[in-house]
Amino acid sequence: MKTLFSFLSLLLISQVMMAQATWFGPNYTHRDSSINCNSDYTDLDSTQIGANNAGDKLIFNHVYGTTDGTHQEYMIHNCGLWFDSPVWSIFDETEVAMDTLLAFNVLNPKTNGTVFTHTVDSANSTLNWSDIDNALLNGHPEAVFFITKTWDNGVYDTAHVGIWYDSYNSKWSVYNEDGGTPLQLNSTYNIFVPNASTSFYKHTVDSLNIMGYITRLDNPLLNGNPNARIFIVHDFTDSMSTQGYINDEIGVWYDDPYWTIYTEKYTPLFAGATFNVLVVANTNPAGITENKNTENKLILSPNPANDKVNVLLDQTNSSVINSIMIAGIDGRTVLKKSIKENTSKQILLDVSDLNSGLYLLNVKTNQGMLSSKLCIMR
Repeated sequence: MKTLFSFLSLLLISQVMMAQATWFGPNYTHRDSSINCNSDYTDLDSTQIGANNAGDKLIFNHVYGTTDGTHQEYMIHNCGLWFDSPVWSIFDETEVAMDTLLAFNVLNPKTNGTVFTHTVDSANSTLNWSDIDNALLNGHPEAVFFITKTWDNGVYDTAHVGIWYDSYNSKWSVYNEDGGTPLQLNSTYNIFVPNASTSFYKHTVDSLNIMGYITRLDNPLLNGNPNARIFIVHDFTDSMSTQGYINDEIGVWYDDPYWTIYTEKYTPLFAGATFNVLVVANTNPAGITENKNTENKLILSPNPANDKVNVLLDQTNSSVINSIMIAGIDGRTVLKKSIKENTSKQILLDVSDLNSGLYLLNVKTNQGMLSSKLCIMR
């Protein structure tokens, strides 16, 4: 009975943890150009994000380089959002001319989460941070959320910012990464709290994924997916072993086959630094057809497995297996296997080194990617 209960529990977790990237609302990758840039701002495409009024609460993130190999430029100044009816714009907080080689992931979160505005005032500010008062976050140090500066009150703030859980007040905070300067009073931030069971996770920098000012993300929703749209924020955390300021802007960059987080002015990262990562579906699932029933084309037997598992493509699939990757529910890759000169639809895979638990098995074929949940039980 205990074994059956454990298996059923793992299957329940699988529905929560192994979902595809979640649709949160209209989103796109915005490319600056001489046409959409004017002085210190760039106008967003309202048709792409369904946003043309001041009530929309967008979030954005700088991305270094686009899939067409352009817009490879560092964002050395921090930016915010500004609404000049009927258009939303991203502007440079230092009021210098907007670089026409920048690119941004932009999201208008309309579903699978809650978005609201936080205003910095004297009552919620202490030293270099401002406490956020919201029932979804208060008393929840485990919460994951994302922030974007806005110009709602016409206030510029050139601070590099992150988030931190103020355990004394049991509230999350926005803080200045320079470690001492107060945030500008009346400055505003859009706060997006995704629903539980959606496609977000916490990434921790360690000795295996750090390269100076870059940290590699290893997640099945991102690996080999240059079209992924990612949003990030630095979490200062409430643990002394992982705390540290990153007084710099941060962006994302695809370094095939991995996405990475990096600092715009080469500020070194450190082991323990923690980032919230949101992976956004590019298209409303109602319109997705290409990935339907992928698990029916990939058969794992036995499943649950013990020491070995057969990975089999069904007979209606004309592709062959090129490589296999297994990731844990935290997104970390735990097993990789390349199959050279293979013409087979079936591979016997040794999983004896994996602990009991739930995993996501990804198969790369000569025609694309297939995925299925794998349970290891001993």
